[in-house]
Formats: sequence, structure tokens, C-alpha cells
Amino acid sequence: MRGLDLSVITVCMNRQAHLLQTAQRVAAWPYHCEHMILDWSSHQPVDRSQLPDDPRIRLERVDGETRWNLCRAYNFAVHLSRGAKLLKLDADCWPDQLDPSICCDEISSVCWFGSGPDGRLGQFLIARKTFEAVGGFNETLLGYGFDDKDLKARLLSCDFSIRELPLKAIGVIQHSIHDRVSRDELRQASSSAYEHSLSFALRRATAMSNRVSAAYCPWTIHRALSTYRNNSPNGWVADQGSLPALAPAISAELERLRRQTFWSRFLELPELHVKLLPVKLLPPDRDGRFPIRWWHRLYWHSLRRIFRCPVDLLACFKGWGKRFR
Repeated sequence: MRGLDLSVITVCMNRQAHLLQTAQRVAAWPYHCEHMILDWSSHQPVDRSQLPDDPRIRLERVDGETRWNLCRAYNFAVHLSRGAKLLKLDADCWPDQLDPSICCDEISSVCWFGSGPDGRLGQFLIARKTFEAVGGFNETLLGYGFDDKDLKARLLSCDFSIRELPLKAIGVIQHSIHDRVSRDELRQASSSAYEHSLSFALRRATAMSNRVSAAYCPWTIHRALSTYRNNSPNGWVADQGSLPALAPAISAELERLRRQTFWSRFLELPELHVKLLPVKLLPPDRDGRFPIRWWHRLYWHSLRRIFRCPVDLLACFKGWGKRFR
């Protein structure tokens, strides 16, 4: 069957609780030849014995990564996979009502992307040669956000067709934006308003930085991908000299942009004020995280709420106005 040249690609970083659920559903879906699972330096390594007893599952691990990098991780997972077609499914996703005929059809010029909420937009079904024709994901992008938009834009620029999968084609485990962005181990409790605000600000900062990075340094098939070497039978480590690096001036500008965007969104301060305030007070990110001090938390829980009272009041009037129309 032609659909059986399809590789399902999943990368997991501290998402074992989701992976153990979705891997069962992927294993029950017959229209693929392998499920390539790449453990991206999870604190607790993914245990093969906990995954389904399905010979199509291949588990590999990259060691030594301290921050989530979707673009590098999925590019390497694609490199390790074998199928002529690729179905990218994050650790919280599975093929739900995905029409098998789409997987069996020739898709060399058509790229199918997920549609709807809860992370479906980042999932796709694409021919390997199509993915490789645009150089895969842009490895200069960091953090969370804009990676799928950048990939779509480059596919369109090369005259490939973008289509949307039906909403119910991809199933997703619903979870908070804090779980999606933080990359810490998943918790049972729902995220607080503070954690939601923190994660939303981080996503906004990295997505904005990635948008500018993609404009500064467009990714093409001529850019070299990161390389990895074996450090164990199913383990890999990145060759540090192969990792893409932006020019120092561009890196510094992106760092300033992330700093202004994050603190402006998190503390609800005008960006001009963030720009003028001392860097020691509102520092830049380090290794993908912003250092949150006690005074930031105090401001968030006290003065921020006071300053936003007029906005909340106006929002209430807006809601009342709609009722009386």
C-alpha cells in the first residue's frame, strides 16, 4: 500500500505524560511504516519499555540540549526517519479522523497543515523531498512561535500548494500555554494566572524575535543543517561547531527585542519604558529563560493590577454596551 511509505515524526522534551498516551493511538493507526520518536534531552529519558509494543516505533535520543529548539530537533528527526512522506505530530497529537487516502495519494506538490486550536496548526503532512527542497525548518529560530509560518512562507515561495487538514483530522491533548511553552515536566494541576501571563509573554517575545530573525537571515536549501554524532547505540550529541550562528550585531538586536517584548507584555509596561529602564532591573533572557526576581513577582501581583484597573473598567463598560444594543 502506497500509504505505508509514511513516517510519523515526534519529538519529545519532558512530555512523557503526553507521549505515553498519544503513542498508543499512533500505534493503532495502520497507515504508516514507522513512528520516529526523538527524545530531545528530557530530564528523565523516554523509556522504550513504556511505549507500545509496536515494531514500527524507533526511539532515539539527543543528549546535552539545555533548551527546546523545535527547528533543530525536527530537522534531525526527519534526517533519522526513512519514509518518503512525513507526518509531523507533536507529543500531544495523534491522527484522529485523518483521511487515509490523503496519506496514500501523491503529495509532492501539496503540503497539508493542521487547522484549528490547541497546537494543530504546527502539524503537517508533507513529502520528504518537498520538506528538503526548502531546507527544512529554519534553525536560526529559537524558542516557541513562528517556525510553522516561516516554513509555510518558504514553501509558498517555491510554488508548493498549502492546504488545510480538517479540524478533526488531528487529535490534541488540551493543556495550558504554560505547559506548551515552559518545557518543564508536566504537572497535574492547571496553570495559574501568573504562569499563564509569564508563558504568554515568553511566547510573544520569541515569536516576535523569530519573525525578525527570519527576515534578517532567510533560510534556504543552501544553509547547512546542524550535525550530530553517536555517543551511544541510540544516542546522539550535537557537533557544536555545526550549530547555526547569527552575526553578533543581529543576535544583540534580537536579544534587545525579546527583552522589550517580554517585559512589556509580562509586566504590562510601555515598551519605551522597558527600553529606558536599567538592564539589571529588567534583564535579557539567558538560555531561553528570563530571570524572574521577587520584585518582578511583587509588581505583577500588586502595582500591575492597580494600573490596569482603568482598562478593566473600560472593558466592563464595553461589555455592558453590547448588552444594551
